[in-house]
Amino acid sequence: MIKKITIVGGTHGNELIGPYLIRKLEQDGSFSQSAIPVDYLLANTAAYKEVRRFIDADLNRSFTDDILNGHDDSIYEHRRAREINRILGPKPNNERFIIDLHSTTTNMGMTLLVRDHAAFNLQAAAFVQQHMPAVKIIMSDRDNQLSCTLNSLSDYALAIEVGPLPNGVLRHDQFAETEAVIKHLIDFALMPQEEQNTALPESVEIFKVTDRILYPRDDEGELTAMVHHSLQDKDFQELKPGMAMLQNRDGTVTNYEGKSGYPIFINEAAYYYENTALVITNLETVSLRS
Repeated sequence: MIKKITIVGGTHGNELIGPYLIRKLEQDGSFSQSAIPVDYLLANTAAYKEVRRFIDADLNRSFTDDILNGHDDSIYEHRRAREINRILGPKPNNERFIIDLHSTTTNMGMTLLVRDHAAFNLQAAAFVQQHMPAVKIIMSDRDNQLSCTLNSLSDYALAIEVGPLPNGVLRHDQFAETEAVIKHLIDFALMPQEEQNTALPESVEIFKVTDRILYPRDDEGELTAMVHHSLQDKDFQELKPGMAMLQNRDGTVTNYEGKSGYPIFINEAAYYYENTALVITNLETVSLRS
């Protein structure tokens, strides 16, 4: 049973919507009268001050059991992950609903990233989509396998991603849209379960992560290709076998060879260090009644 809602910003320090929004909500007292208490957390405080994604390591990959139970203090984000686990956890703390605010440099619009541990997360996302039809829902089991994100601290958690937005930049339209999503999520969390069920459609379309396409590199570790211009900014548009995917340094083109799917995070700036050019998803219809 959810007894507290936490809105997190600045998990990545160069994504400014989260920190500025939690400051606004806190100053406005937007949810001060909420039946379920709402609190706020600036996650990566040091990286936010320097407008960097992270200091030593990605905080949103630092919530593994090994790190949380470890004692090595040499990596700032690992120390901070243990601090956050003490604040929000201990993992998993299923009395808390976590809403983690992010932005992306890719052309994904407003998306909700849902962990599939709890039906509540998908139902909450579907409720938002009813009120904001342009919102897309992504479901990934990656976190189930690695259990490394901040949202892994509770089974009741989801991330908001909005883009395209350059790192270190604020946009009022995307700021306001993110605030609207938060309000719908909290409205849903405050509904009695019977009311939640009657407010939902029978099913919802989701984009389920199936694969990642990596950049090729040479023996010195340098990139030998970039995302092909015909694919750039085509997030959520079908990618079929034989379509151009990468423009190689030698002038040749690498075509897509997998099953038809819907790419997301195409040419995401933050994923260069993970060597990921794009993520492939399948479009599926999922029942909300089971």
